[in-house]
Amino acid sequence: MTDDEMPEGEAVRPFAVPITGKFAEAAAGVLKSYREKAENGFPDGAPAEGSPFMTDIETMTAMAEPEATARRSLHSMLIDIVGLSFDTALDHVRSLEHDIVRDPAPVWSPLVSARAVLESCLFLEYLIDPSISCGLRLARCAGLWRKDTDHAAKAARVFGPEEHAQAAHMDAYVTRALAEAKVVERRNAKGTLVGYEVDGDTAPLDFSITERARTALPSWIPMPYGLLSGAAHSRPWMTDRARMAGMDTGSGLVGEAATVMTALMVAMASLEMSLRAWQGYFGCDLGETLTELEGHFRHGQLYLLAMAHAGES
Repeated sequence: MTDDEMPEGEAVRPFAVPITGKFAEAAAGVLKSYREKAENGFPDGAPAEGSPFMTDIETMTAMAEPEATARRSLHSMLIDIVGLSFDTALDHVRSLEHDIVRDPAPVWSPLVSARAVLESCLFLEYLIDPSISCGLRLARCAGLWRKDTDHAAKAARVFGPEEHAQAAHMDAYVTRALAEAKVVERRNAKGTLVGYEVDGDTAPLDFSITERARTALPSWIPMPYGLLSGAAHSRPWMTDRARMAGMDTGSGLVGEAATVMTALMVAMASLEMSLRAWQGYFGCDLGETLTELEGHFRHGQLYLLAMAHAGES
């Protein structure tokens, strides 16, 4: 029987095996190389003429003052948040690279780090989705800004009166800035703020991460968010698998190569999603980078699959 044959009726589960040092080093190397390609793959130059970014700028500039300045200010904050989100995603990927190779081998932490990468990238994609209007983009930004301000206000109550005063000042500033930009509040029947409207386009205060992941991620990855949440929230239906794997040897929780592979796929898919959104919104040519990333992903998958299938995981 050759290496690529399996006995009749035997399930092929090449990654359902414990993590070993050789597999971990290889997986971390694949992820590091992918992250570096994504991080350094942006071309120099300004956004392209005719891109959604330039269309947004032209739309806002054509408005009367002071609305035009107020909206450009809100849009500038949106772009700043997008950059921060991508940098945060890269930070979590670097953390994942180191976590994979630690001793003892990780159990569920790779999935938690991958979840953080995904959420940062979904935040980015939600704001610069090239398919939406300028009004909807600003309404989404307004909702997230208000939600973030509310979170900061709740945290300030714990820290003391000075921080509480700063949070109140920020709340007033946000309210004034959105009013100047003609961002209209949307309230439910009870008078509770539920979102914003800009030029007829509406957005909630926040977005459904699960739904966004289902529609925004590349088609080659299955829906991962429920799996990641099971690990991040320590749900027994998920975490008991690691205990069962270690019962025979009395080694406690045992991490599997499958967990590492899932984390890698989510992190890679998230970075690809970010680059595609960036390319679509700013009109920059990331075709060569995306092609390299696709090839690296496929090569890495085959390399790690062969290692696990040969019993070297």
